[in-house]
Amino acid sequence: WMRANYGRPLRAWLKEQRIEEIVDFGDLPVFESATTYPCILRIGAGAPRERFDAVQVATLDYPDLTDYVRAHAYQVNQAALDDEGWPLVDEKTQALLLKIRAAGVPLGEYVDGKIYYGIKTGLNEAFVIDEATRGRLIAADPKSAEVIKPFLAGREIKRYQPVAANNYLLFIPWHFPLHEDTSINGASIEAEMKFREMYPAIYDHLSQFKDKLSNRNKAETGIRYEWYALQRYGSSYYTEFEKSKIIYPNICKRPEFIFDSDSNFTNQKCFVIPVSDYYLLGFLNSSLNYFLFRMILPKLRGGFYEPSSVFFTMFPIRTIDPANPAEIDRRDRIVALVESLLTMNKMLAGDLSPEERSRLEAACEEADREIDRIVYELYGLAEEEIAVVEGLI
Repeated sequence: WMRANYGRPLRAWLKEQRIEEIVDFGDLPVFESATTYPCILRIGAGAPRERFDAVQVATLDYPDLTDYVRAHAYQVNQAALDDEGWPLVDEKTQALLLKIRAAGVPLGEYVDGKIYYGIKTGLNEAFVIDEATRGRLIAADPKSAEVIKPFLAGREIKRYQPVAANNYLLFIPWHFPLHEDTSINGASIEAEMKFREMYPAIYDHLSQFKDKLSNRNKAETGIRYEWYALQRYGSSYYTEFEKSKIIYPNICKRPEFIFDSDSNFTNQKCFVIPVSDYYLLGFLNSSLNYFLFRMILPKLRGGFYEPSSVFFTMFPIRTIDPANPAEIDRRDRIVALVESLLTMNKMLAGDLSPEERSRLEAACEEADREIDRIVYELYGLAEEEIAVVEGLI
């Protein structure tokens, strides 16, 4: 409830109460047989206090919880808590977060709202195919290639690394192949007949799964769209998948952003930002963005984060003043470093000698550190603030 969108009304109510103490166990396995995120919330009668005590419990290995709380408590400024989400941090860290937010514009604004989630098939066994099936379908009918798209899963997205899709998607929009006819408002027999005529091999392949496909989401299948169509195909943005873009998984342990210029489609476990912006990619993979992950995003069991749009679109992106040569230079340096990281990671994916691999890995680490240094400069962070970002104090 501290960070999730559904907790917003509770957070707003609690800000009007006299909070005495919050002991947060995060994702620790307090109850071994269940995944829970427990905390102890103590509220007193009377008007709200300016500050309350908070503790982030880091381990369950303590002899007495009361002693642990006394030893690890810190003060949180209640008035400074944001209804968008509560990072339970001390006032120094809270001030740093405000400074970072003030230095940039929200990511959603920076990319003109263009952050999209991937394709939901409704039945992967029908729509997601391997290389052998792709070859068979194209051999049976060369036109099949028109609707077979390289398809990435969230687990395949790794920071700066090149991607090569292991599977393919049969991209079949609602009312395909008449999907651009705006006069069609529901499942269309005419569209199905045209599909069968134009793409016989694909139609025959999907027909094997007709019963299962017809039983998806019965409120829509066969009513809003045809049995053979994808459940959610990105009706207003599917052309963005063909463009160069940034891709990231919906659940990750750290920032995992890649650049894709190979027209890959993605499953619903990914998000895409259809921009060719290496400067943005450098920030998104930086230590500063990882700090924002830790402070703002909901944390899941096992140390994972969920960069859902309700939070992530508010992350502050430092814009560059086109009249400021120093800022332009910093942006250009980040772009050059990202280009080198993409090149080196592509090389690391190949066969290398141990010495060459070690050299490239060291060069990647140095490029990462240099990007971090430039990002800190752009956000105007002092040495002590950098130490907070990097978890050193």
